[in-house]
Amino acid sequence: MAVMFSFLDGISPWWWVAFALALGALELVTFSYFLLWLALAAVSVAGVLVVADLGGTSQVALFAICALVYTLVGYAIVKKRGPSEQDGPLNNRAAALIGRKAVVAGPFQADMGPVEVDGIRWRGRLAPGTTTPAEGEELEITATEGMLLQLRRSS
Repeated sequence: MAVMFSFLDGISPWWWVAFALALGALELVTFSYFLLWLALAAVSVAGVLVVADLGGTSQVALFAICALVYTLVGYAIVKKRGPSEQDGPLNNRAAALIGRKAVVAGPFQADMGPVEVDGIRWRGRLAPGTTTPAEGEELEITATEGMLLQLRRSS
């Protein structure tokens, strides 16, 4: 195993910085929030190499440990600060329509049909117990399921 990473013996810390920059560039393209933690691990290895001379196996082990720790901590941070139901309808167009009126834009079949809100066509599903509406009738948007609007007659 020590022979496998011997090409890293005596390597400049700048190689790890270059590796981190490459991972950072890939992160910018993919938006995965995973490569970011690997890039930070590579920068950490470069920082350690500035103050200590590590063999190739030790560098790879340090990179793996840092990558694991940063990924777990980063995942917890992203999950904690990620979007929640309390954030409201920001960046969720369909959820922003809840409580508004939709105009029936065509025939409903099997409780599904087209509606318009502000001139934009949406797919709608009638709430249980709602009778089939006529074209041009206004319905209230009560909920969303992705881009599908849940509709009922206004009360």
